[in-house]
Amino acid sequence: MKRVSGVIIGMAVALLLSQVWSSSDSEDTVTILAAASLGPALEEIERQLEAEFEGIDVRVVTNGSGALRAQINHGSPADIFLAASVDDVDRLQIPILERDMFLHNELWLVTPKGKPCAETWDDLNTCARIVIGDPINVPAGRYAKVALEGEDVWEEVEPRVMFAQNVRQVLTLIEQGDANAGFVYKTELTTAIESIQSVPFEATGAISYPAVRLTHDPYVRDIYARLFDDEIQAHFLAKGFSK
Repeated sequence: MKRVSGVIIGMAVALLLSQVWSSSDSEDTVTILAAASLGPALEEIERQLEAEFEGIDVRVVTNGSGALRAQINHGSPADIFLAASVDDVDRLQIPILERDMFLHNELWLVTPKGKPCAETWDDLNTCARIVIGDPINVPAGRYAKVALEGEDVWEEVEPRVMFAQNVRQVLTLIEQGDANAGFVYKTELTTAIESIQSVPFEATGAISYPAVRLTHDPYVRDIYARLFDDEIQAHFLAKGFSK
């Protein structure tokens, strides 16, 4: 398999993280590290929280859950972590003050618009280039690999698989036609791609998004609790997530 070059993306993310973390020890900043698939939905929530909590600067940084987990374990400050897998929360090496199930998602096989190379998620024989998130750091990639292994087709498709740094990059590669097929979450589906078929939970296992609070500050507790209010949960449900 091939890994999509991530030098530029990695440098940009590192720069953003350094800017966020350099100010994250300020008493009026809340840093939320979130799975890339939560990014679009969190953009509006970030603005809403800043409007509600006067004087609080809410910073949201998104990337693959595994990469964010590694950053936290290496000492980079974070107040709240919203991961796309239970495993990445289980592997945190710092104290967790609160832990709750946040949301759920489902996995889909997609292809470029008007160019379907498969009819079902487990029959990819005619798909020359398949892109998934890097299973090391991207839960969507792990779910895809587990599903394909369960159908005994992973070894056959592996030479045609390339790895992306996060699920949003998978979507971009499909939209641009740089891959013939890929696996993304339901929440990534757009009219710019062909949505072929959902992968059943029996194949992927539950796709769960746990949330954890990592710091004691009262305003962090308040913002963490606000994420579970019905109004904000409804915003995520409207984007395709489920509870």
